[in-house]
Amino acid sequence: NLWCRNMSSQEGSSNSDTSSDASFYELAGLGAALGAYAARRYVYGVATPLVNHHPPMFPYLTGRQWVEMNLHDPVRCQNNFRMQPDAFLQLHHILVTSHGLQPTQQFETVEALAMFLWACASGQSSRQIQDRFERSLDTISRKMGNVADTVIAPKDPNYTQVHPRLLRYAPYFDGCIGALDGTHIPAIINHDARVDFINRKGRPSFNVLGIVDMDMRFTYVGAGMAGSCHDMAVLRDYMETANYPHPPPGRYYLADSGYAVREGYLGPYRSTRYHLEEFSHRGAETREEKFNYHHASLRNVVERAFGVLKARWHILELVPLYPREKQTKMIIGCCALHNFLLDRHLARQPARNMPGNVDYGMSLWVAANACMDMATVQDWISLGISFMWARLRRAATVSGAPPDTRPPVY
Repeated sequence: NLWCRNMSSQEGSSNSDTSSDASFYELAGLGAALGAYAARRYVYGVATPLVNHHPPMFPYLTGRQWVEMNLHDPVRCQNNFRMQPDAFLQLHHILVTSHGLQPTQQFETVEALAMFLWACASGQSSRQIQDRFERSLDTISRKMGNVADTVIAPKDPNYTQVHPRLLRYAPYFDGCIGALDGTHIPAIINHDARVDFINRKGRPSFNVLGIVDMDMRFTYVGAGMAGSCHDMAVLRDYMETANYPHPPPGRYYLADSGYAVREGYLGPYRSTRYHLEEFSHRGAETREEKFNYHHASLRNVVERAFGVLKARWHILELVPLYPREKQTKMIIGCCALHNFLLDRHLARQPARNMPGNVDYGMSLWVAANACMDMATVQDWISLGISFMWARLRRAATVSGAPPDTRPPVY
């Protein structure tokens, strides 16, 4: 029709220049529209209509609606919150009944917990969290700090029983109650304090002290020290705090060579092969190497605990920019969540207080440890380990089987 009108206007001598211009612009507009339509079909596919007759499956949801959707889908709940719905509800119950988490007019407690878990699991920034929930993390991060005070602690502060995983070495490592190490948690730090937090790799981080038992449970977490601090300096600082779990007499933590030898902290022999990969091609030969090999095998529990922690809670890959105190609480909160989930798992395992477990009150080896300095304890254990190797070799010679000197399988 436009083309016909244009042709008739050209044939009619009475048409003005103004009408010709109008026809030209009409044709130009039609051409532009057809071009846009063709481009859309070329980019999105020939069959793509201009009008979307299939709206998205999930339109915009409020924070609470999104939480409910996750709690009704175990797979989605595991992906977003790193736990099953029943674990989520149990943790929520603990926060509300034991730690005073209360709702407000704008904020429900379920939504608060979901927000914290989602932030820790996915490493969301504060802006992303506020876009999703239209809330801040202040309240729930404080409450998770209260939970940490409860769940990050020794199961038995008196350490009355040798852990079953140490029975393979009995009685030589009877005094071991766990292992400690430091790990660097990268973080975004305010510009005015950034230099102090630069670690040896040139990145800002927190140097976090972790102590774990032989179940990979954190019994103490010290977060907040700058990445530029040495591991031993971090340990000395936290040893002065009121809630630090000092080893009882005769007991000790396993530590690597970065920590000074002192009462309650058993390290490896220095200037001797220590790390497990160093024994992959050539087994332990000397008394000191045999001690270091088994020491490293047991101390590895803290490295595995940190590995599981970081793999589950992605916020620890790079803690977003928050006030320093909140960053620290989020790190400790992740460790508390680690313990909470591990405790649920251990509760479903068979009881381990079976006949044959050694009570510390019955271990003469632990009593002897209390009367010796750590260098002497180290020498006595290394002699015992060498005796164990010799005994296994003699048994293997009699049976014809290779001696089983491998570390225990966890």
